[in-house]
Amino acid sequence: MAVDDDDIRLPLVLGPVSNGEFLPLAAAPAEVRLARAVLDRAAAAADALAMDRRLFLRTAGGMAALLTTINLAACTSQAHTAARSATPGGSYRTPTPEQLPECRAALGSRGEFIVDVHTHHVMPSLPWRTTAPDTLRLVLDMVPPDCTAANPLTCVDRTAYLHDMFLASDTTVALLSDLPSTGESNDPLPFSAADDTWQLASSLTRGGQSRLLLQNVVAPNFGSLAERLDGMTATTETRRVSAFKVYTAWGPGGHGFDLDDPAIGLPVVQHAHDLGVNVLCAHKGLPLLNFESTWNQPRDMVAVSRQFPGMQFVVYHAGWTPQYVEGPYNPANPVGVDSLIRALDRYRVPPNSNVWADLATVWRSLLADPVQAAHVLGKLLSRLGEDRVLWGTDSVWYGPPQTQIMAFRAFEISPEFQQRYGYPALTDAVKAKVLGLNAARLWGLDPHATRCALASDTLSRNRPLSRALAETGELPAPWAPRGPVTRGQILHWLAYQPGPWIPA
Repeated sequence: MAVDDDDIRLPLVLGPVSNGEFLPLAAAPAEVRLARAVLDRAAAAADALAMDRRLFLRTAGGMAALLTTINLAACTSQAHTAARSATPGGSYRTPTPEQLPECRAALGSRGEFIVDVHTHHVMPSLPWRTTAPDTLRLVLDMVPPDCTAANPLTCVDRTAYLHDMFLASDTTVALLSDLPSTGESNDPLPFSAADDTWQLASSLTRGGQSRLLLQNVVAPNFGSLAERLDGMTATTETRRVSAFKVYTAWGPGGHGFDLDDPAIGLPVVQHAHDLGVNVLCAHKGLPLLNFESTWNQPRDMVAVSRQFPGMQFVVYHAGWTPQYVEGPYNPANPVGVDSLIRALDRYRVPPNSNVWADLATVWRSLLADPVQAAHVLGKLLSRLGEDRVLWGTDSVWYGPPQTQIMAFRAFEISPEFQQRYGYPALTDAVKAKVLGLNAARLWGLDPHATRCALASDTLSRNRPLSRALAETGELPAPWAPRGPVTRGQILHWLAYQPGPWIPA
């Protein structure tokens, strides 16, 4: 739910949102009321501080106003479903919004090592602008409305990416992914260009340390499988590859594939293993536009994990399904995150094994519903293991991930839910694992050495100035979304789409 009140932007778009890969529901009346309540709370705090409301909403106090309003809405809800009771299962601990220094301390950096395992950007100058008109339309609709550049694609290019990830947020390291395509000529971010971004980011650091890891997308069900495997070989021989990624639900005619399919999936996993790239990620959940969900379930990935115990498998989006209300684990109807848990049980995968899940889009979508958020985090941490849940944000499509980070710092799972469902407490130590220490273990990063090497780089030195200019309005709002996130925005894009959709 976007609020257009004298062009005042909330720290987060409230209501169902999307990363461009699925069609969200329309905002419900309660979500519209919530957004208005946040504006009212922010107005009261701004008046008390004699501040402009627009500028107040750019501060940590503005974020605290949003989170405290979410708390109040959850506490006063009279809905009684399997996933919601009169007593919230999760809540945000923040100072009152008028206490700006205290809000900055509570929601600001705690010195965490933050690794975002799910990020994107595009390259405006490459041939895809003319060879892939459908992708061009999608990306143009991901440009923020306040972008005034002569070429609007520059608002989602590598410069915008470096700003959003490392100036406008506390992210330490990010995994950059290219987009699925049938060839480099229609790819908005070919792996070679992603490698150039790696080199640019590395040039801003000292001591040979980079802020980026690179991921390569493989589409084995398009064209010749042998050519795709050869492409994997060439990429690992000439470039830096930290992981391969597949979209199993994407394919010609809407026909996907399973990772345990001996004709398509298993050869890809085996080849990644033989090349020494031992991290394989797959989009699971978030049903893709215009495609069947048959190949979008995590079962095949969990099954393959038993055949390749030396590899690590990351279930992107944790199997979460937007239209399903998350509650306690229900093995009789395993939908959403429960489909991942059911697969773990089916194949007898113990906690903290070689199956991981990231929170990209999941946390962003559920943070305004503390009950569902508590169930999802509680289920993943208790069943998958607190060492196997990864931080991801789908930036830059949602804009800088700072508000997602701030909300996660303040979130708590209630003692009632801990006792009733066996969920762990969301302590600072557990949050530190999720935000980055787990990813550091996955990719063999030394958090202390990496943080020290990056402490005096160009991005770190300019981060305070960038934040200060954003708070005073001299830079754009630091958390503007980069894409069509609401139902109306995505339907508008679909109405003018000239060709078949390609996932982002």
